[in-house]
Amino acid sequence: MHPSVEAFTLAAGLLALGSALVHRLGFPPLPIYLLIGLLVGQRLPVEELEPLPSLGLLLLLFSVGLEFGPDRLREVSGKALRAGGYDALALPLGFGLGLLAGLDWRGAALLAGVIYASSSAVIVKLIVDLRRAANPESEVVLGILVLEDLVVALLLALLGGEGAWGLLGGLGLALLYLLFARFLGPVLVRFVETLSDELVLLLGAAFTAGTALLFHAVGASEGVGAFLAGVVAAALGLRERLESLFGPVRDLGVALFFLVVGAEALPLLQDLTPLGVGLTLLGLLLKLPLNHLGSARAGLSPKRRLYSAFYLVPRGEFNLVLGTLALAQGYPLVSQVAVLLVLLSIPLGALLIHQAPNLWGLFPKPRGKAAGASPRG
Repeated sequence: MHPSVEAFTLAAGLLALGSALVHRLGFPPLPIYLLIGLLVGQRLPVEELEPLPSLGLLLLLFSVGLEFGPDRLREVSGKALRAGGYDALALPLGFGLGLLAGLDWRGAALLAGVIYASSSAVIVKLIVDLRRAANPESEVVLGILVLEDLVVALLLALLGGEGAWGLLGGLGLALLYLLFARFLGPVLVRFVETLSDELVLLLGAAFTAGTALLFHAVGASEGVGAFLAGVVAAALGLRERLESLFGPVRDLGVALFFLVVGAEALPLLQDLTPLGVGLTLLGLLLKLPLNHLGSARAGLSPKRRLYSAFYLVPRGEFNLVLGTLALAQGYPLVSQVAVLLVLLSIPLGALLIHQAPNLWGLFPKPRGKAAGASPRG
């Protein structure tokens, strides 16, 4: 039997066990996948798991791209844009922290992205599970997440390729894809509607991986290629069908990707320095006041401002994508911060979101009109 089958069986079994444990506690499983990688990575031949983790990452970025169809971008409200401006201040502040830590401009930019990006996958799941989607702060938070994902995609385009030529090549390919969607999209959609789900799944996977390969060939980021494939699919009106088809395959690949990142991060965390711990804690705390101020700018009541600041604590998928890129480009400090930030922020953020009503009760209440600023306060 091929060694990859044994490695996959062991990895899938461990991931299933970890997921079952955190499910009983009501927490998202992503940090436990990382933790399993850290604990068993030296005993598990993670190289035998490829290409599943790499494909899972591409499908994750494709799924993020699906959120950027014209309809979703139009749904981003003015309130979310105002709050997102404050949230984006984490980028220059994170960049400054990177420079103070002795990183060059590229390393500092990667650190800024790691500190800035919150986890859409974790936050959306928590909002849905807690049945808070109709709450006024959820509209603001979801809009901020859309803006964050778009900014991080631009960061990947700038930092993930091979210099200016790679960026230009990626822009040229992006333009060709968007023109294709604009002029041939209606014909393609009518054709896809006649196909079986199995064939659509296979064609979608080939389109995503093929786009990533094209971007890599011109020196651009393959992750941006997968993201663009999702944007094009969303623009063609294929979001719902592809989300349902790709979801289970993506989730399996993402679980393996987190496990592999954890396994590869073990040597990094063994060499963890006080500087890495300090940057992680600063990154964890930095966005809380920014998001509280942004929510106030969006017109939320004091209680909803606290909720929205808590919602944006968890870091996850994009932070690890940037951390993996940083490690490949020779910035182990940034990779350390990315892994440690995810490990700390997801359980902490989930706890804060779960306990937000009780924690609000500990704060002194505003008086007068401010207390009733929102009818749903």
